Amino acid sequence: MENLVSPLIKAEHTVVAEKPLLDDPYAYVAKIDDLTRHEFYYISQKIEQGWITDRDVELVKFAHVHRWITLSQITRLFFPEVERDETVRKRINRLLKYGLIRRLQWSSYSKPKENKPSFYELGASGADILKFQYGTYLGHRDPRSPKPTTMLFRMRYIATNELYIQLRETFDLVHFEFHPTLALKEEQQVPTAKFVLRNPKGREMPFYLICHREDEKWVKTIRYQAKFFKEYFAEIDPEATLVVLVSSEDKANLASKIIEQEGADPITWFLTDNDLYDPNIKLSKAFFAYQNGVKFYYDLQ
Repeated sequence: MENLVSPLIKAEHTVVAEKPLLDDPYAYVAKIDDLTRHEFYYISQKIEQGWITDRDVELVKFAHVHRWITLSQITRLFFPEVERDETVRKRINRLLKYGLIRRLQWSSYSKPKENKPSFYELGASGADILKFQYGTYLGHRDPRSPKPTTMLFRMRYIATNELYIQLRETFDLVHFEFHPTLALKEEQQVPTAKFVLRNPKGREMPFYLICHREDEKWVKTIRYQAKFFKEYFAEIDPEATLVVLVSSEDKANLASKIIEQEGADPITWFLTDNDLYDPNIKLSKAFFAYQNGVKFYYDLQ
């Protein structure tokens, strides 16, 4: 749940508790780019003339599926060989001009003077490329008919995409799927994502990710999820592991106690934003669990 702070009061300093960067209920949209109005004929001509490249279109496809991404994430995924940040920024500005992507700038009453990384999403021309050139159904992912959403919801995607990038860099990632619908008897559950890693011996290991942010029902939700996945793994996917991604160790500790109460602790690993974004911690050593209340890290190298 996002907190509603009066926008007319300009505080000289932070008067609310500081929140983690990607788990901030005081975050709000400061500015979002206007939708471009280019005709698809104009965009298709830019593609034919090479002004819009295959890499640009791949970025559009990625933004459609992964929803919100940062400039850092775009750079690591699509411009890994480019040494100068200015070169990437120029290319991104061109894509913004053409409307392939769209920029969202945000701030927070928690840390009002701190610079925040802009989020990038699918733009109007990008949506047209997907619809008219690839026959993609967009629904509410079309930026011209979006479904209302919150900053916390966007932050969940940013954190998940960071995990996705590091999984590709660190492991043999053979599958990554957002929001698979799982059915067990009369119940259904939709985790944040499912991903599959292949170890050096060729064995494929499935993982189900649930990413939680600071919404009012997350504690109740994770209790239900623990019950569901305990039964689901026992009956349908016994080789799978549940991964819980939260922003801090305090939240991981609270979640672990709830999961232990439901008997799902043997099948659950944890990961925090703090470890995920720490440049001194490799992802292969960032997953952890609890045993008798004691935290320990796995070494997956």
